[in-house]
Amino acid sequence: MASDHNLTTASPSTTHTVTHSQPITSILNQADSECTIKIPIPYGAVATDLPSTIPENAGLFGSQTTEQDSSSTLAPGAEDPARARKGKCTPSTTHLAPSATWTTCPYVVKDGRVNPDVRTLQGVPAINDASQSILYNAIAYALNPNGSYSHNVATSIDAFFFSPSSRMNPNLNFGQVVRGPGHKGQQGTFTGILDFRGIVKIVNGIFIMRGTTAPDWTMERDQGMTTWMSHYKDWLQTSSLGIEAASRPKRNYSNHGSFFASQLAAAQMLVGDTKGAMTTLQKYFSNQFQDQIASSGEQPFEAVRTRPYHYRCFNLEAMITNAKLGDQLGLNLWTTKSKYGATVQDALDYTMKLDPKHEEVGDIFPHVSAVAAAYGDPDGKYGAFLQKTDPDYQSHPFWYYDQTIALPNSPAAQAVVGNGSSRRSISDQSKGKDTPIKFTCPVIFDNIPQGQTVEIADGIFVTCDQLKGFYLGTSD
Repeated sequence: MASDHNLTTASPSTTHTVTHSQPITSILNQADSECTIKIPIPYGAVATDLPSTIPENAGLFGSQTTEQDSSSTLAPGAEDPARARKGKCTPSTTHLAPSATWTTCPYVVKDGRVNPDVRTLQGVPAINDASQSILYNAIAYALNPNGSYSHNVATSIDAFFFSPSSRMNPNLNFGQVVRGPGHKGQQGTFTGILDFRGIVKIVNGIFIMRGTTAPDWTMERDQGMTTWMSHYKDWLQTSSLGIEAASRPKRNYSNHGSFFASQLAAAQMLVGDTKGAMTTLQKYFSNQFQDQIASSGEQPFEAVRTRPYHYRCFNLEAMITNAKLGDQLGLNLWTTKSKYGATVQDALDYTMKLDPKHEEVGDIFPHVSAVAAAYGDPDGKYGAFLQKTDPDYQSHPFWYYDQTIALPNSPAAQAVVGNGSSRRSISDQSKGKDTPIKFTCPVIFDNIPQGQTVEIADGIFVTCDQLKGFYLGTSD
């Protein structure tokens, strides 16, 4: 599969090298595409009619797996395992036994690309479907107390969290497993935590159900989810994968660190640990966030990716979610500035002006709506952008979610005067910059010799000088 960088695919006897001639070196993230693989199936995938595509970085979740018996039969034209070519992962599966995936073929990184094998897994699209279903049906029940809506919520909750035959255990021990030789090829990676970001929607749905008199939302279900989420919260904070996601200084300044804060804070909120959730969000905005947005609004850690528009939008999703969670806890994190004086609004404004080129412009639509709700739209630029690029935007769920009244601690809400009939412009308040701060290397380069690379995402290696151009606005 082609990549946006000049890459080398490792064979079983080679290793990856980073050359100084590569401005941003991306090492491949998936197995040689010609290897036949055994597919672990997540214990808990029960949804039907799943979408044919899955989000970027999608991976396996769950704590129990089974394997499809791919070793009992070979692909058409494949050789018998005993006669399979040794040490060859290419050119095709006709020369490799299926079992060799675990013993011969190393996996390598292709930034922004999804191993097509994951499309045979149900786990990630299933939990994404469930999180949407739980939230939408909870909202529907709150608006129209029809028992079928609350029943749908209960059914999804039971299937994913309680049923002995389909439940998901409260961990992501096999998230984004990178299969291949050795023990590391049979366990998850910290990047898999990203795939359970739908937990925020699930928690929202549960809070809505708690606020209703839905007969399906029983004390037993509520206590069961509190217990499950408490275990998951503990796993995030104490497991090796969770600790790596939360504290690995060379990785968690990208969207992975942003979404980790979202998940942990949401879990803490559900179990009643309000103080812990506030600390989690404040810690994020005081640490990773500080280096994530340049004065211009550029997001250097996402701009170096092979799909920069998508990843800018993806991190915006996490930053906005973190600010929304804080808003519900009485915090105004919307006006928090990076060390270069930029807010979430600045990041959105910068991205909104970019040409997405071959990428999907629709990735930004929900974030435009959210920023308009949180900061106001006195000049009408957000409404105009949405009207031009998506004339039907007011019919989408994100428009329903993103109303100023739902964000009482946001700048837009605070700007309402008296009974709310008038509103002062807050553009100067929210976007005013402090005295420009001289560029300093992001914290991840502390104790790194000048000119040395660090890995800011799987397979993405950069030097401080390479990021510097994005902070100063001198890089394309």
